[in-house]
Amino acid sequence: MPFWFWILLWVALCAVALLFIIFLGWRIFRAFMATLADLEAAAAKLTVTAAPSPAVPKDDGVSIPAVFKDPERVRADYVEGKVRRREARRVRRVARRAARGQRQSVHDAGLT
Repeated sequence: MPFWFWILLWVALCAVALLFIIFLGWRIFRAFMATLADLEAAAAKLTVTAAPSPAVPKDDGVSIPAVFKDPERVRADYVEGKVRRREARRVRRVARRAARGQRQSVHDAGLT
């Protein structure tokens, strides 16, 4: 085989390899830009707003530590809070199941 054939062969192989590398680079670039577009869309959904100010409890005077309060009153407050939290959980559960179209518990419906 003449020497010019080898030169032509290697030039063609290098050109094809270069085109393949350019093609892969273009695909990677497009995939990266698509990822950035998705990231931008997700960031738009999760906009950071100013943090809400912490809820300040009602201030009916000077706060007294529980150690110095009447034990019966503290126990009553605890039981009342427990009932309130349980009812709030039940209301959230009923609302969540209603939103999902799931069946309700007889206990949650208040029929028992």
